[in-house]
Amino acid sequence: SSSRWAGGGDENQPAKRTKCTSGSMHIKFRSDVETGLFLVATAVVTACLELWQLLLLACCCLVYILIVNCGVRWQQQRDAHAGVQLNRGQQPPPRPSARPPFRPSSQLPARQESKVPLSAPSFQSSGFSAQVLELLELITPSQASKNVAMELAGYAQTIIRETFPGAEVQGFANNDVLRGTAFGVAVPEMDLVVTADPETLEKQLQGRLSKSGPKARMDARKMQKSAIRACTDVLVAAGGFKFRRSAFRCEEPKVTLMAPGTLSVSGQGIPFDFWVNCATPSYHTVLVSDCSKIDERVGGLILLVRRWSKDRGVCHVARGHLPPYAWTLLAIFYLQVGDASIVPPLKFLKNGSSLSVQPVQTSEVTQHEALTVGDLFRGFIGFYQHQMDWQNEAVSVLLGRRGATSKRTMPQLVPSSDGGYEVGPSIEDPFDPSRNLGASLSYEGLWRLKEELARADELLSAGDEASLTSLLEPWAPPERTKLASGERLLCEAEAPGDVVAMPGADESPK
Repeated sequence: SSSRWAGGGDENQPAKRTKCTSGSMHIKFRSDVETGLFLVATAVVTACLELWQLLLLACCCLVYILIVNCGVRWQQQRDAHAGVQLNRGQQPPPRPSARPPFRPSSQLPARQESKVPLSAPSFQSSGFSAQVLELLELITPSQASKNVAMELAGYAQTIIRETFPGAEVQGFANNDVLRGTAFGVAVPEMDLVVTADPETLEKQLQGRLSKSGPKARMDARKMQKSAIRACTDVLVAAGGFKFRRSAFRCEEPKVTLMAPGTLSVSGQGIPFDFWVNCATPSYHTVLVSDCSKIDERVGGLILLVRRWSKDRGVCHVARGHLPPYAWTLLAIFYLQVGDASIVPPLKFLKNGSSLSVQPVQTSEVTQHEALTVGDLFRGFIGFYQHQMDWQNEAVSVLLGRRGATSKRTMPQLVPSSDGGYEVGPSIEDPFDPSRNLGASLSYEGLWRLKEELARADELLSAGDEASLTSLLEPWAPPERTKLASGERLLCEAEAPGDVVAMPGADESPK
């Protein structure tokens, strides 16, 4: 076996080599013979001619060569002249149409077979409130998770600075990232944000972006997406990261990567969202941190709401759902205007690059110390299921009160499949009041939102006997037969304000 390995593992290889060598020699010999015969024939013909005949033959050859060259040049000039006349007399060919704006997916995903089925979490405690406390102990960001985020950001920063000098990378852990959860890759619980000077990015990306010359000016969004691609390339090639998915057509472009397993205590890769010059992750971190100082139950409710929306599949922006940041604002707004008014209106202060959230003191705030996070979550579901009027109200944690839609956030009209419209949630970004976070919601996403609120409201109607395991059962797309019937139900609304029947609202889905 060693002799075969040394010889390339093929006993017939010497025979093949001999055959190829003999064939090449035969071809070479044949070409030499043909060349020799041609030279002999030329010598015989020229030997029979006199000197003046040879000179005449040479002159004819030169004239032929000149005629051929002049014909080629004349053809090139005629083609160029025809091209100029075409450009003067006709409109230039149409450019390909610009890329359409981001529109969430209009199709409900179909169920596929899974090699590793997801299961709902189980709890040792009895009673809904006790199970919620047990869950919060598991998913609250630990110091180890924060350390992993910092180490990952430092590791990525070292690699990225080779391409973008001076870039800063920050890591944010929104959950205990050392514990895997359902839809961990679709909606990661860690964010890595690269902050770099736009002029530096433009200088480094000029050759990558500009197709119309090195001096062309590039727009900020195109530069942002190209910077994400460039960083992703170096992280995958030099850092051992793995690419999972991209979301470049969303309002805020990003990619989802998997960190090397050597950077985590468990030895498994941690998924995270990767951004460039995006402020939303830092906004969310400041909002949760400062609001938790007002009442520690705020952070607990936000964690539970985000976990529920993630497990039930209603926070994936690419599928036409509300982003996790919007769910955080929904939770805070309920704590301002719901039955348990424990958070006052908020104001945001910016001092250089640092942000802070401060409460506006009012006499309407009450403590309600007897209410647990489980009670607050039950009130959260009931408020948005039965009380919130999206047609006439908007979510604004700056105002901290219910009322008519503000002028800064117009009502969100969600187009339906039958050509009509339905009013969706209007959620004001407190750091950018002109931005409506409900704009990512599609008609199917609105339908799924109503379905999940109705399901959770029914499960929580059992009071403290409700099961958190059933509430957090990972959502699975319906089978194709059920999907087809659901799509027909979406098309049966005769008017934009009609209530669409939701399958599965009367019983808990399996």
